[in-house]
This record gives sequence, C-alpha cells and structure tokens, in this order.
Amino acid sequence: MQTCSVVQPASSIGLLEDPVGEFYGPLFASLRRRAQRATAIRYVHGLLTVQGRKTMRSLAEQYGGDAEQQRMQHFISNSPWDWMPVRQALRCHLRQSLEPQAWVVRQMIVPKAGNHSVGVGQAFVRMLGQTVNSQQAFGAWVASETASSPMNWRLQLPDAWVTDTDRRRRAGVPEQQAETFPGEAACRSVLDLVDGRRDAVPLPAVLSVGTLDPVDCVREFRAAGVPVMMQVGPGLQLLGTDVRLQSPPGDLISAGRLADSAGILRRQVCWLDPQLRLRRSCTAAVRVALPTPQGRVPMVLLAEWDKPGPKPDRFWLTDVAGRSTAELLRLSKLVLRVDHDFEAIAKDVGIQDFEGRSFQGWHRHATLASIAHAVRALADLGQMREGLDETALLEVS
Repeated sequence: MQTCSVVQPASSIGLLEDPVGEFYGPLFASLRRRAQRATAIRYVHGLLTVQGRKTMRSLAEQYGGDAEQQRMQHFISNSPWDWMPVRQALRCHLRQSLEPQAWVVRQMIVPKAGNHSVGVGQAFVRMLGQTVNSQQAFGAWVASETASSPMNWRLQLPDAWVTDTDRRRRAGVPEQQAETFPGEAACRSVLDLVDGRRDAVPLPAVLSVGTLDPVDCVREFRAAGVPVMMQVGPGLQLLGTDVRLQSPPGDLISAGRLADSAGILRRQVCWLDPQLRLRRSCTAAVRVALPTPQGRVPMVLLAEWDKPGPKPDRFWLTDVAGRSTAELLRLSKLVLRVDHDFEAIAKDVGIQDFEGRSFQGWHRHATLASIAHAVRALADLGQMREGLDETALLEVS
C-alpha cells in the first residue's frame, strides 16, 4: 500500500510567490536527479506566473532564455521520467488537503490547426455542436463543493492513430495505448489511479460523458471497488424494482418513463453552485436494476427538474450506497465545480497550451499543469471558505 507524505498546505507557504522544496519535494521525489526536480519547479512556477499563452519560450524567458528553453524542452520531451508516480504523489497530497468528495471525469477538447500533434483528428464535439480538428482527452479530477483539481489524464487516440504504426512511432505512443472509444478513456482516467490502491472509503466516480456505455462503465468500476454515478439519457432501458413505482416489476422500461412514475416522489433539495450561492432543484430517486450479461445490477435512478414541469432535465444512474436523495444530487453538482475551475484555473495555467507533438511531452506538460492548478486551487481555498455563507451551508447540510 502506498503511503502519503504529509505536505504543508500551499496557502501557508506562499507558493504563488516563492515555490520551495517544502511543498514540491514530496511531489517530485520520484525524479532521481536534482536538476530534474529544479527544472520541474521552474516549469510549474512559470505556469503560475507567466501571463498569456504558456509556451516553452515564454516559460523559459524568466529563467535565462535560450539555454533554459533547451533544458525545459529536454525535460518535457526527452528526459526519461515517469509522470504516473508524480500524479500519485499529487493524489496523496490532495486527498489530505482538499478533502474531496468524489472523482469527477471531464472531457477536454484542444483545438489544433495541424495534423502532427499526438492524437489529433477530426471529431464531432458535442459541447461545441460541430466537427473540429482537435485533441480529445479525459481528466480525472478530485472535487469538493469548494475546490477541485485534475489528477490524471487519458489521451484518446482516434482509430487513424491506433492503426498507423509509423505515426505512433514518431509520436512515441506506447503499444498498450490503443483507446479509440471515448468511454474507455473516460473510465481509465480514474481507474489508472485507483487500480491496486483501494482506499478504506473509496471516493465515488462521477461521470457526465455522453459517449459512455453504462454496462461497460459499471462493470469496470465495480471490478475496481469504486462506486460510480453517471449521467444517462432518458431512453436507457432499466428494470423498475422500487415498490413505489407505478410500473410492472421485472419489465424493461426507459429512464424517462420511470421518472414519470416517480414524479409524485419529487422533493426540493438545496445545493451550492461554484460561486457558493444557494440553489434549489426538485429531484426524485428510485431503485432500479441495470441488466447486464452477468445479471441484474442494483442501482438508483436519480431524476432532476430545474423548473416545475413534467419532464426531468437530467438523469443519473448510480450504485453509490448509503446516501440520501439530497446527497446524491449534491454529488452530481460537483460536475459544475470542475467545469468552473477548468475555465477559471486550468486554462489560465496552460493545461491546453502544449505545442509539442509527442505523447510523452503531452503527458508531462499535463502533469505539471495539474500541479500548477492544485497550487492555485489550494491557495484560493482558504479565501473561499472565509467567504462561504454560513447560513447557506447550514441549509444544504
């Protein structure tokens, strides 16, 4: 079992102004050479302080120009260090300091002009409503109502990349990296971090990804011992097992029709939005079963109404146990926290700014940008908590 080093909170040691080994030492302990650790710290500090786009040149300019740019370029693209131990160290730190409530999986689209960046391809992007030339990745974030931070990234490879051995070789794509389906990449972003490292109380995984196969997703997470909550469509076929439902037991019925039957169970729930303002939604939760080739899996279907009306606005399917309807709804709202922090912090520290073409370079940049995000999020957390409306907090608790 991996042990987590205790790291002094970022907000108490002024990392935004003067990064020191007291914080970074445990995170970069897997880097064997002192020069590597020093370059990693300078890279992260540059992501936090450089204004505008975070290019290799702009990051290096504050440390000596061309010579430093060459060192950073080598460190990111060619130096033989593994990013997963760094991400695991960050996971350990944030499990203590952030006190997260769940993993949240978020898709990241990086538009690209050319065709040489690893994983780039033409794809329809649901959130944009159009086909774009882009890289597509999935990030596993840890999240609470007041803060979130990315932990792990999985780059999705289009089929044209998976089957092109020469293209893979030039970009340094490992043989085992062969995910053509977004749902697989979304699940693996969490499972890469938790496989073989089961916590006493595992965090649930919350996924709002339109390309998920619910059966495959539930199978993967149950095998890893991780509770899961996923957004589903109204057409998903389920078995109604709740005695309160006005539907024949044992018959397959759509999530939408189940929600119609559960309308009389609706109740109002309070929750906090990312600006820590009190919000209210109507929601209902009913017991269902998901049919799989291995048998029926007991689940809960959660329906949410933003406004009074017959049709729910969202549906969630979950096997998270021991939670009330209100707690399940608040768990789903962590997606909004991650969306907010992606726009407010992750993009500002350059998570989308990597200009290199290699698989290794992309992942190393994403790792260091995730650390920069964590520094910023933790530095902001104390101020956010001070501004939290205590009356609102009592209402949602």
